Amino acid sequence: MRNIALTVIIIVAAVLMVLSGFIFYAGMVQKRTNAAVDWIKNSQIITNQVRAIAILDYKSTAGLKDHLLSNGRIPLQEAQLQDSIQQALQRLTGNMYNNTDQQGYLQQIQHLLLQRRHTKQQIVALAATNPDKAREMVVSREFTAETYSLRNLVYAYVQSEQKEILQRNNNNAAYTTWSFRVTLIISAFMLILLLGEARYIFKWLTKIKVWSNQLLKSEQTFKRLAEEAEPIIYKSTIHGFFTYVSPRAEELTGYPNTSLVGKHYSLLLQEAEFERLKTFYLQQLDNGDEYSSLRFEITTRDGKRKWVEQLAYVITGDNGKKEFECIVRDIDQEYRKEQEIQYLQKRLEAILDSMPSMMFVKDMQGNYLLVNYRFMEVMKVNKEAIVGKTDADLHYPWVERYAEMSRKVMETGNREKMEETLTVDGNTLHFLLTMFPLLNPAHEMIGICCIGSDLTEKTLYLQQEKEAREKAEEAQRSQEMFLANMSHEIRTPMNGIVGMTQLLLQEKALSSVQQEYVAAIRQSAENLLVIINEILDFSKIKAGKLELVSKPFHLREVINSTVFPLQLQAREKGLVFNIRTMDNIPMELLGDEVRLRQILINLIENAIKFTAQGYVTVTVTLVSADKNDSRIRIGFEVKDTGIGIAEDKLDTIFESFSQTHKGNSRDFGGTGLGLTICRHLIDLQNGSIKVNSTPDKGSVFYFELPFTKNPFPRQETNGQPNIQAPQLPLKGLSVLIVEDNRINQQVAYYTMKKGGASHVDVADSGAAALEILSTKSYNCIIMDLQMPGMDGYETTRAIRNNGINTSIIALTASALDGEKERCLQAGMNDYVSKPFEKDDLFRKIQASTSNNEEQGPKPEHRPEPAHHLSAPTGAGNGTPPPSHPAPGKKPPISFEFIHQAVAEDEVKIVLQELILSMPAYISQMRQFIAEKNWPEVGNLAHQLKGNLGFVEMHEAVQLAHEINRGVVLDTNYEEISRKAARIEELFNHHKADIEAHIAICP
Repeated sequence: MRNIALTVIIIVAAVLMVLSGFIFYAGMVQKRTNAAVDWIKNSQIITNQVRAIAILDYKSTAGLKDHLLSNGRIPLQEAQLQDSIQQALQRLTGNMYNNTDQQGYLQQIQHLLLQRRHTKQQIVALAATNPDKAREMVVSREFTAETYSLRNLVYAYVQSEQKEILQRNNNNAAYTTWSFRVTLIISAFMLILLLGEARYIFKWLTKIKVWSNQLLKSEQTFKRLAEEAEPIIYKSTIHGFFTYVSPRAEELTGYPNTSLVGKHYSLLLQEAEFERLKTFYLQQLDNGDEYSSLRFEITTRDGKRKWVEQLAYVITGDNGKKEFECIVRDIDQEYRKEQEIQYLQKRLEAILDSMPSMMFVKDMQGNYLLVNYRFMEVMKVNKEAIVGKTDADLHYPWVERYAEMSRKVMETGNREKMEETLTVDGNTLHFLLTMFPLLNPAHEMIGICCIGSDLTEKTLYLQQEKEAREKAEEAQRSQEMFLANMSHEIRTPMNGIVGMTQLLLQEKALSSVQQEYVAAIRQSAENLLVIINEILDFSKIKAGKLELVSKPFHLREVINSTVFPLQLQAREKGLVFNIRTMDNIPMELLGDEVRLRQILINLIENAIKFTAQGYVTVTVTLVSADKNDSRIRIGFEVKDTGIGIAEDKLDTIFESFSQTHKGNSRDFGGTGLGLTICRHLIDLQNGSIKVNSTPDKGSVFYFELPFTKNPFPRQETNGQPNIQAPQLPLKGLSVLIVEDNRINQQVAYYTMKKGGASHVDVADSGAAALEILSTKSYNCIIMDLQMPGMDGYETTRAIRNNGINTSIIALTASALDGEKERCLQAGMNDYVSKPFEKDDLFRKIQASTSNNEEQGPKPEHRPEPAHHLSAPTGAGNGTPPPSHPAPGKKPPISFEFIHQAVAEDEVKIVLQELILSMPAYISQMRQFIAEKNWPEVGNLAHQLKGNLGFVEMHEAVQLAHEINRGVVLDTNYEEISRKAARIEELFNHHKADIEAHIAICP
């Protein structure tokens, strides 16, 4: 029993031991099974998380590309995606089941994700300023390499995880097999125990099966998600035959995915494209590259071509063979947009390089972004040396000038222009540089552009045009001078001929035949003078120097005085001459009566000349008038019964030197200029002329002229006009002229003689005047104020101190404030400014001499000047205003004043003296200015002002006046020197006009 008991005990002990071991072993199996389940669940989560990192990174990259390609229209979700990636990465990092390899992979993935996040941030920042550069970075090899590296790391991590699971499953399988054998051995001894344990094991196997099914379903779900995703997924053998194609392939290719399985990928490619892809992927296999990216063009089922981007992985299939797993994305639209942009960019660059103008573009940081070929050609630089650099990086001569322009444009936002003259290959080029800001749609400055327009041809043309114009003007001046000289030289002897024939006709000893001969000579000479006058007027008209004046005149008096000698001429030919003037025409008008006379004489003389019998009628009518009759238009009609004009000749009668009949010049005389001059004179007065004529029946010439009604008509008393001023207002007076300037001496002398002065003496200094006055007495003294040595003030005081009460009138070109008061305080009786009006001077001489006879002079402390003389118009302080013309109203030079002030036979002498003396005066002034001898400069300016005033050279007179004031108030050397140079320039310019006028003076 004890043995049985012992055996039982042993068996029980063995059973207990076996049971204990089995229990222990069962517990270990359970623990391993639970650990395996945990590993599988954790592996599933880890796989999903690590794949989620890859998917999120792909979405981030795709979103960034879409954002760049849409130029910012598609918003970025980069921040949310990055947060999701970081959360997934943190969960992976905190997984306790990671082995050493997996931890290394996670560290690499984390480092790579940080690097890619930094790169994407750079791309996003760059997209705002340089989208093109951002796009280049997105598709760059480095960025793509990072993508592939991330996918490889994810793949490696998943592979490591799968390997770990496989190893654990193998270990668990081996342990299960061993435990199963042990169980079979002890199952005979412990059937009940084994049955219980079997139930327990079956329960756990059921759980494992459930978990396996869940894992399979998860895998299938992931596959469906991949198939429904926008990119197309397919697998193929290394030889190119499709083994799996996702359903979305039909949308891209037109082929159902099931029909593509088993087909070769060349089905979708052109031959050339197939060869390119074949070479590329064979190279990938040879190099052992796990993945690659390539863009290529496929041909769809309906024959259309589309561009796709393919990411190809080399994997090992279930059969252990290598195969391709590829992701394909449709990029047709974005690729074609890129191509279009590149096409437009290339064409734009070609256009810019073909421009004849220089051009460059800079950004707001001053970097050169673009330079065209013309710029590089002219500046002798290449694109690589300029683009991407700033002005500070460049060391060319033009950089500093252009940098200053750029600074102004960026500061003001306005255009800047500059003319540039450059020498290129020995040729001088002229450019107009225009620099302007570049603005975006929000009107924000994003850069500047400079365009240099080539003005070389235009500049050369303008220079040639200027030279041609100067030559034409020179030829015109030569022609004018020739005509003027010829007219003068011919008129002078002709005047002698006419005068001598008049004297001969007065001789009673001449026979009738001799008188007839002399009369014929006189008539021929007068005809020749008419021709000369017409040629001279025509030359003035062609030169544009015929000046019109507007002065008061009485229309009926002008018409009657003009027509009277012509009436006699008509009567001598036996013609009836009639003149009719309508009563509704205002008689007191403002206009140029001289030119009106000239037009009437030409037309009426022509009518008489070409009419052998019948009549000549002149009719004057009022054509139009405004409400106040202030502006009127008068029509003049000259009608005759002469030879008439053929209709085909009516368009030519107003041309120069034209005749309507071949024998006109021989039979009737004349130059053919009369009607031409009439037309020009009428056009100058804004009038019009027309003609109607019938051969052998007569002609009607009709012209209209505008006039202004005289607002201040002549006053008549008891039906008689006012008594005119005496012709010789200075008759019986003796005058002493104290003047140092020869021209002023001559003008004053001839003016006094013309006014009827019985005796005129000239003293060229104050000392000479005192010496003359010590022996002779005069009725009036004309005193110049500014003279060398003793000026007019000192001379006047000396005269008064000597007890001489002769009337003294100041005659000066000075216009300084208070000048009149100084004259009166010095003892003078009156004040006249140069250039003077002779009537005003005569009136003041008469007034001062009459006052002097009654009261005698008051040499010192004279009353206020307003009690003794009236200030000239426009000078409230008694100082005459500077003589400068109103714009568009006065010519730059005029000889009207000198003809009024000086006798006609002496004008030529005065003008010749002006021509001879002016160069010396100007030379002295330049010398005194250089020496800064301001008193002498002022004296010379004073003399120049008076001399140039005689020919009414208004601008030069004003400049001389300003110099005269400047040396007293503000001695600005540069300004005075400039004004003196301008006076010399004006005199030299108008010297030819003066010489031409001298040539026509009698």
